[in-house]
Amino acid sequence: MLETIFTSLATALITGLVTFSVQERKLKSELRTEFMAEQVAKTLLENEKWKKRSFAEIQKRLGGFPEDELRRILVRAGAVRFVVEDGKEMWGLLSRNQNSIE
Repeated sequence: MLETIFTSLATALITGLVTFSVQERKLKSELRTEFMAEQVAKTLLENEKWKKRSFAEIQKRLGGFPEDELRRILVRAGAVRFVVEDGKEMWGLLSRNQNSIE
């Protein structure tokens, strides 16, 4: 009976450690991906040619994210959203678009 308890405890401990290790690596990878995506978004929006970029153009260059997640990435990168007259969604860095904010 005591042997069964120790075996169960050892199995639970090993399983817990392996699960923790796998989850930790996964989280680190996801955080790195998010951080890199923010850097790419900021770089796209810092381009001297455009103060604002359409969401569709950003999405083409920064693929692999659902639309709402990409919007969160843009906000974390320091961007704000503008909707132009034709309903098109445009994004630009707050620091470069202070005069456009009403």
